[in-house]
Amino acid sequence: MKRIIAGIFFVMILSNAGAENTFDFYWNFGNIGLGLNYSSENDDNIELTVSAINLAFEHKDTNIGIEINPVKYRHLFKFRNEPETEVNGEKFSFININIYWDLIENYSILLGPFASINYLFINTLKGINMNEYTFSGGLRFAYRPKLSFFGYNTSQVLNTEIGYRNITGKSKFYFSINVDLILALMGIAYSTVK
Repeated sequence: MKRIIAGIFFVMILSNAGAENTFDFYWNFGNIGLGLNYSSENDDNIELTVSAINLAFEHKDTNIGIEINPVKYRHLFKFRNEPETEVNGEKFSFININIYWDLIENYSILLGPFASINYLFINTLKGINMNEYTFSGGLRFAYRPKLSFFGYNTSQVLNTEIGYRNITGKSKFYFSINVDLILALMGIAYSTVK
């Protein structure tokens, strides 16, 4: 665990020192999100996701960025009839990469096409399945106000995606909305205090 934390801070230091004129670097502690995967095969599902330590690098001239997070938790629920956990619906993925292109040049708003892959899934019951993957592509909107934490920019307080998703060969239409994990936890704490 110490090596992972040291590696993250090393990447943060290098990105600030060496690529200050070419790349913007964003990060946050993670996101929590809710989504809907819809298909005509009556296997629709609701998806709860939690990601940890999101790192993003964006090229200033082209507005093309890459986002990486080392671990993502996904929990799928059946959508039709009574909501219940799907078989093999609780998983962790350890290769999570998202490439996007920001079409508008506004520091606080990101709008444009994206493509992402989630791979190396570990199921809580069955272990690793090397044949399982999730590919997503479509349109992304994100709100990322200029907030600074330890001198580095935080990323994507609010993020929505809509588009095509392929879950291990099954095509689906999907929509998702994600919020910053710290803001979500603060909101939950605030609502319970009242």
